[in-house]
Amino acid sequence: MSAWLPGLFSALVLGLLAASGGRLAWRLICRARGQGTLAPEKWPVVPPLTELGMVFCLAFLSRVLLIVWSFFLLNLTGKSTGLFMEDFYHLWIHWDARHYLGIAEEGYVAAGDGRLRLVFFPLYPLLTGLAGHAIGNTFLGGTLLSMISGSAAAVLVYILAENVLHGGAVTAVLFFLLNPFSLFICCCYTEGLFLFLTLAAYLLRRFGHPWLYAFCGGLAAFTRMPGVLLSGIALIGLMEDGFAGQLTLRKFAAGMAQMALIFSGLVLYWCVNAGVAGDPFIYLTYQRENWYQEAGTVWYSAGNTMTYFLNSAGSKSHWWTWGVQALTMVFAGICLLLSGDLPFDLAAYSLVYTLVIFSPTWLLSAPRYLFGLFTLPLMQVRLAQRFPEWGRNAALLCSGVLLLLYVYGYTLIAAVY
Repeated sequence: MSAWLPGLFSALVLGLLAASGGRLAWRLICRARGQGTLAPEKWPVVPPLTELGMVFCLAFLSRVLLIVWSFFLLNLTGKSTGLFMEDFYHLWIHWDARHYLGIAEEGYVAAGDGRLRLVFFPLYPLLTGLAGHAIGNTFLGGTLLSMISGSAAAVLVYILAENVLHGGAVTAVLFFLLNPFSLFICCCYTEGLFLFLTLAAYLLRRFGHPWLYAFCGGLAAFTRMPGVLLSGIALIGLMEDGFAGQLTLRKFAAGMAQMALIFSGLVLYWCVNAGVAGDPFIYLTYQRENWYQEAGTVWYSAGNTMTYFLNSAGSKSHWWTWGVQALTMVFAGICLLLSGDLPFDLAAYSLVYTLVIFSPTWLLSAPRYLFGLFTLPLMQVRLAQRFPEWGRNAALLCSGVLLLLYVYGYTLIAAVY
C-alpha cells in the first residue's frame, strides 16, 4: 500500500488545486457572459488610525513576547551564558538568517562559499545593512526590520480584511499572528518585509494608486521571486476593463508598464548576478547544485514529500518536516477551494502563488512559503466561518500552541523542518 501513497497524495493535492482552478475558470466564464466582476472597484474602508495603531502595537508586542518566550525556554535548559546579546544571537540566528546577515555585512562575492549567497534576493539584506549601520548592530537592525515590517503587515491584513470580509478583521489578524511560521517575522528572514510589500502593493491598487502598486510590487520582486506574481493583478484589471468595454489604448499601455515595473525587481536581481559573477542566471546553477532546487511540478513535490514522510519514520524530521509539509499542502488546497468567494483577483493570485511555491523539486519549506501568501488569513477566516465559534477558537488555540512549540524548535533545536 505504501508504494501507492505518494501517487495518491499527489492526486489529492493536485485535485484540490485543480478544483479551485475550476471554480476560477467558471467565474471567468460567467464574467465573459456579463456576470460578476474580476477586479473590485476602489475600496472605501480605511479604519481609524487609532485602530490601526492598536493592531500594530499588538503585533509588535506579540513578537517581543515570542522573544521573551525563547529566553524563558533557554533559562529552563540552563544553557544561558548570562550575556543578553550573545544569547539573543544564538537563539535567533539559524539557517538562511546567517546568509542574510552575511550579505548585509559583506555584500555579494564571486568566489568561495560566500558566492552561494547570490541565491538570496538583495532588498532585505540591503535594508538590514542600512538599519544595522544606523543602530550599530546588523543583527539587531535585521531583527527590528523584520518585526516592524511584519507588524505593519498585520495592520495591512486588518485593512484588507475590513474591505473583503466585512467583519472578521480581528480574527484575520489573530490567524496571521498565531500562524506557527509567523516566528519568521521575529528574526532575520524576508517574510515580514515580503508580506508588507505585497499587501501594500495590492491595497494601493485597490485604493486607486496603480503606480505606487507597481513600485511596491517591484520592491517585492526584489525581495523574493514570487513578488513578480503581483503583476497578475494588473493583468486581471485589464481583462476586467476588456469585459466591461472600457479598455483603451492608454489603459492597456499603463497596465503593461505597471507589470514591467513589477518585473524590474527581478531584472535588477539578474543585474546583481551579472555584476557579481558575470552571469545573470548563475543563481539557478547554485540552487540546483547546492540546494537541489529547480522548477518542478506540484505533482512531483507532493509525491516526494509523502515518500520522505514514509521513509523517515522514527527520525525527528518525520513529522516536523515531512508530516507538517504534507498537512500544509492539503490545508492550502482546502483553503483555496472553500474560499472561492473572495474577489477574483485575490483568489487567482492565491492559486497561482500556491502552485509556484509548491513546485520546487526539493520542497522543504512549504509551510513558511505559504505563510508568505497575504490572503491566507482571509482564507482561514472563511474556513473558520463554516464551523461553530468554538471551532474557530480551537483553531486559534491550536495555532498558538504550535507557534510556541515552533519557537522552541527554531531557537533551541534549530531543526524543526
